[in-house]
Amino acid sequence: MDTLEHGLEPWTFDDLLALPESLWHYEIVDGGLLMTPPAGLWHEVVSDGVRRLLDAQIPSDHRVLGPIGVNMHPTYLIPDLSVIRRAAITPARDRANPSDLVLVVEVVSSGSVSTDRILKPAKYAAAGIANFWRVETRPEASLTAYTLPPGADVYTELGTWTSGETARITEPWALEIPVASLED
Repeated sequence: MDTLEHGLEPWTFDDLLALPESLWHYEIVDGGLLMTPPAGLWHEVVSDGVRRLLDAQIPSDHRVLGPIGVNMHPTYLIPDLSVIRRAAITPARDRANPSDLVLVVEVVSSGSVSTDRILKPAKYAAAGIANFWRVETRPEASLTAYTLPPGADVYTELGTWTSGETARITEPWALEIPVASLED
């Protein structure tokens, strides 16, 4: 019997692919379905600002993509943005493994506050993704950067920067992010 019919088996990535098109955002956490409403316009403006700044500064052997699925079986999350090694991108792959990713970025919206601030950082750290950024959109943009110390399973905060400040981050590379430009 199909998972969607009886609802007793953990959700899988294939179950997600079988869902009908929807404005809702579907992810799987520990085999359970997580649904969040679509992000708003301001979320997308800020997300695009982060993408532009990263694209201009990351090494050429990496790409900024997003949203893309990340396989952390039995959890499948979709970060707003991911910096992935180009070598991991092939036409045959439909999702990334945590080891492919150098940085994941979540842009917090009203429908994802707890998920982006608590759940996702915990899952990304447990999966060994070395760097995580959380970008707040209200009342104005701010950026908090985290890194995963060797052998740890919890992120360490590198700093928080607000509008009018420039985040000078050294992990995973030397990056300068003028926070106000995220809202352009």
